[in-house]
Amino acid sequence: MAASARAEELYAPGYPIFVDVRGRRVVVIGGGAVAQRKVETLLEYGAAVHVVAPEVTEVIRNLADTGTISLEERVWQPGDLHAAALAISACGVPEVDEAICMEAAAENCLVNVVDVPERCGFIVPSIVKRGPLQSAISTSGAAPTEAKNIRRQLEGDFDESWEPYMKLMGQVRLLVKERIAGGEPQRRPYYEAASLAGWRERLAAGEVIEVEDAYAEVCKRVEG
Repeated sequence: MAASARAEELYAPGYPIFVDVRGRRVVVIGGGAVAQRKVETLLEYGAAVHVVAPEVTEVIRNLADTGTISLEERVWQPGDLHAAALAISACGVPEVDEAICMEAAAENCLVNVVDVPERCGFIVPSIVKRGPLQSAISTSGAAPTEAKNIRRQLEGDFDESWEPYMKLMGQVRLLVKERIAGGEPQRRPYYEAASLAGWRERLAAGEVIEVEDAYAEVCKRVEG
C-alpha cells in the first residue's frame, strides 16, 4: 500500500464529540509523567479516576493519599476495565497495550493508547478552555506538534476575558429561559441582543457586570 493511502487510513478524522465524564469511572494504566498529565486533566472534568501502575509519580501518590483518585500499585491485569467508561494506556509496553485494547473491545470501553493512534478508540485533542468555552484541536494523530501550535495561537486569540463572558452569557440565557414565556422563537431575540451587547470587551476593560443588570440591558434592547 502506498504511503499516501496508509496515511489516509491511519489518520482518518474521528467523529468530534465532547463527553461528560463527571462521576464516571476512567481507568489510567501507567504512573509516569504522561499518565499524571492525563489524570490531572480528567480530574478537571470531574472523572472518577482509577490508576493502575506498579510505580507512580509523587503527584499521583498524593492524589491517591487524599482520596482524590483510587490507585492500585501493580501491573495491569484482565478485569481492570470492568465498568469503565474510558481507559487510557500510558504504560508504554506494546504487549500490555494490545491486551488492554482487547479487553476494552470486550467491555465496550473506548481506549486511548498514548502515541499509538492506530490502537486508539478516541484521541485526546489539544484544548483551549475559557470557562464553558472549549476549543478542541486534533490532527487525528498526524501532526500533534502542529495541534499544539494551533492551540497556542487560539490561546492568544481568546484571552482570559472570554471565561467571565461565557459564564455571564450562560447566566443570562438561564434567566431568559425562566422569565420569557414561549419557546425558542420568542427567546431568540434576547439571545441575539446578549451577543450584541459588547460584554466581552467591557469585561476585558475591567468593567464588572452583574447578571441582573445584564438581563435588564437585554430586555431594554429587545422591548425598548
